[in-house]
Amino acid sequence: MISPLIFKDIYKDKIWGGPGIGRLKGLSIPDNIGESFEVSGLPGDESVVAEGEFEGQTLRQLTSRFGSRLVGAQNFARFGTDFPLLVKFISAGRDLSLQVHPDDAMAHTMGHPYGKNEMWFIVEADPESHICAGFSCGFSETQYLVALAHNNLGDHVNVADTHPGDCFYIPAGCIHAIGGGNLLIEIQQSSDDTFRVYDYDRVDANGHKRELHIEQARHALNFDERPSTRTDYPRDVEGAVPLVSCASFTTRACRFTASGTLDYAALDSFVIFTVYSGEGLFTDAVGNVLHLRAGRSALFPAENPAVSVEPLGGAPCCFLEASIP
Repeated sequence: MISPLIFKDIYKDKIWGGPGIGRLKGLSIPDNIGESFEVSGLPGDESVVAEGEFEGQTLRQLTSRFGSRLVGAQNFARFGTDFPLLVKFISAGRDLSLQVHPDDAMAHTMGHPYGKNEMWFIVEADPESHICAGFSCGFSETQYLVALAHNNLGDHVNVADTHPGDCFYIPAGCIHAIGGGNLLIEIQQSSDDTFRVYDYDRVDANGHKRELHIEQARHALNFDERPSTRTDYPRDVEGAVPLVSCASFTTRACRFTASGTLDYAALDSFVIFTVYSGEGLFTDAVGNVLHLRAGRSALFPAENPAVSVEPLGGAPCCFLEASIP
């Protein structure tokens, strides 16, 4: 059976980046690292195996070699060697731009394979941290253009306070922004299409403003009212609790204070674990063992029917689970 996979981190220097990723992972990396790609099939940013028998091989190479054994029969038929998810940590030292992502249909018109549905799971949040998601009332293209002209589009979006453990689903077409002071896990479709509509008139080190995408965003935006994108779920429950389930991915929050097992015999998909608190031993069905601590992720292949989790250090081992429905 294919052994579980740990990949090299891919760090992204961002104008809005913060120190949270280095702090969580216990690494000395620059404070402006805004993203760490944990599992990625994006061209140019493809994950490379960090250790074990497949060290140095890319995710695409492994998918080409193992096909449905790695990703699942339905996923291989649907996506081929394109890995369908991107899992990352985001550390926001400052507010991210107000932006929107296209859906699959719009992405196809651009010659791209996927749009971008995503979800956020808050790991750490400073006091008074927040996110923005969705218009606060029914909006129109005309109102959108008028608000941009008056520089007050932000006055028309929902703002939600953030706390550790909060979860938000951000479908394609939903206007949104991550506020400064948040460290979170983002699980998304494998797409880098982002249309910025407002960036606080920031400039880079060379004094240049980042490009805005007003017209593309106009076509991508869903102007219907979205009163809340927050996902409620029972917290501090032993085992796995459902979070977000959509056509693009399914996620669960997992918490183990004692040894337990997650059953995947009926799941035709790979499973990605991203640990955000504590540490534990993760053992597959044939005895391969990974020691994962906060800030690390691993991919278990679709052919693996179960994973046993043993928390270490006297604290709960908490992680997100992501797969394809």
